[in-house]
Amino acid sequence: MARPSARVGDLSGSSGPHPHPSFTAKSHFTPTEMLALARQAGFAEAHHVSAAALTQRYFAGRTGGLRPPNNAEELLVATT
Repeated sequence: MARPSARVGDLSGSSGPHPHPSFTAKSHFTPTEMLALARQAGFAEAHHVSAAALTQRYFAGRTGGLRPPNNAEELLVATT
């Protein structure tokens, strides 16, 4: 289930609020939502890359134990 929307100015790391005070940004999308939005926006191909897949690809075999946090980002890869 998606998390509630948050005001852009309230998001950590934000450079400041959006010029329009009523603007809200959704801070989390499910993979299904991401894919649907990308296709609605006209992207010919779109696929979701999970945090687990990224961890396996870029952190497997590391001897120092470096790993991303459990709540690491999920990615959307889309092409026109």
